[in-house]
Amino acid sequence: MENTGLKRSLTLGTIFTLITGAMVGMAWAVLPNVLFGYAGPALLLSVVIAAAFCLFIGLCYAELCAAMPFAGGEYHYTKVAMGKFLSFVTGWFLVIAYSAMMPGEIIVLSKVLAMLFSSPPKWLIGIILALIFGGINLLGIRISAIIQLVFAVVLFLGMAIFIFGGLGNIHWENFTPFFKGHIPGMFMMVPIGMLAFMGFDIVPQAAEEVKSPIRKVVYMIPLSIVFVCFFYVGAFFTAAANMPPAQIAQSKAEVPLIEVSRIFLGNTGATIILIAGIMGLITTLNAFVIGASRLMLGMAREGVLPSFLGHVGKKYGTPYWAIILITFFGILGAIFQQLFMVFQIASSAILIAYILVIISFFILRKKKPEMERPYRVPAYPLTPIIALFGSVIAFLFSLVAFETWVHWAIFICVTVLGLLYYVFAVRNREIKDIMGTL
Repeated sequence: MENTGLKRSLTLGTIFTLITGAMVGMAWAVLPNVLFGYAGPALLLSVVIAAAFCLFIGLCYAELCAAMPFAGGEYHYTKVAMGKFLSFVTGWFLVIAYSAMMPGEIIVLSKVLAMLFSSPPKWLIGIILALIFGGINLLGIRISAIIQLVFAVVLFLGMAIFIFGGLGNIHWENFTPFFKGHIPGMFMMVPIGMLAFMGFDIVPQAAEEVKSPIRKVVYMIPLSIVFVCFFYVGAFFTAAANMPPAQIAQSKAEVPLIEVSRIFLGNTGATIILIAGIMGLITTLNAFVIGASRLMLGMAREGVLPSFLGHVGKKYGTPYWAIILITFFGILGAIFQQLFMVFQIASSAILIAYILVIISFFILRKKKPEMERPYRVPAYPLTPIIALFGSVIAFLFSLVAFETWVHWAIFICVTVLGLLYYVFAVRNREIKDIMGTL
């Protein structure tokens, strides 16, 4: 592959922490009351089923990423399979989703830090955080990958302390009855649980910056899903083992797992949960800055997005204008916290991309059987069929989860804006075939 200005600095280890850190934010500590309220002890099974669906989706991603290892990932897969319009739709919704992650995580993180420090105000904390992580990413993928590695280790260490610290006093009666009255809620939590595994799709965006052969890199996708599933199930098992799920469901605390952790870790438990949660927010934020900037880079190189977003700095090898734009979005989120509503539609936008990518997977198997595929999905066509089914169900549930008409209005406006941009700025433009030149 011709030198694109991006630097190959990612190892298998940093790719792994990039993915796992992207997946695990702070929802595991903040939302157990809601999750147990719907599913009861059967929440554990919901998470396992959700992980299984995401594993099938991830395997499809692995084959396509190995065959087309270019920044922009999903945009390229759908372009080769279905042409310019649907590839633009895929890229557009991913750009919206990834870009919304920066202000969304900044809003949540500034609120959590404001719980610990009475000053400065939340908006100033948010601006400082946005500038710090924008600056880190401007300094190169190696620096941001090292930061991701360190923070991810602290994140999973904190979760491990909670999980194993609470196994000494298991109350098995808390798990009975396991299903009674909760079977509908258990199935309802499956698509919600799938949202907690989003992050493996960062790999295609960083494919041009890995040192290892791509056929090895893609194995990090299923491995990361299994790894994160262990921690999610472990955290929820320990919580239920120490406090009845019905009692957790009634919690009004901002971070319900803090109440649980105090049972076996004392006041230290609150510190551990908060530190792990903050680390999760930071790793998610950092990973999606990387993903969003490389996605913009990939689309800008082909003329689909403004060309300045495709500029890569010679010194640090980063798409600096894309990172600056994402940092600006983070600053806006810090100042205007109503932008959290855009963050809340991000999962629906990502799931649209999942659906179109898996459809492209089927098309490419038929249309280009001769394509070099360093990794091939096992059990074809069953694997992509299950992946498509899971993606569609999760997408429908994500729409049902819109809390107000404002969320619908934002989603519709984003869609219409994308269509208008395509009609006036992309439809009649000759698209460069960047994959044929690198």
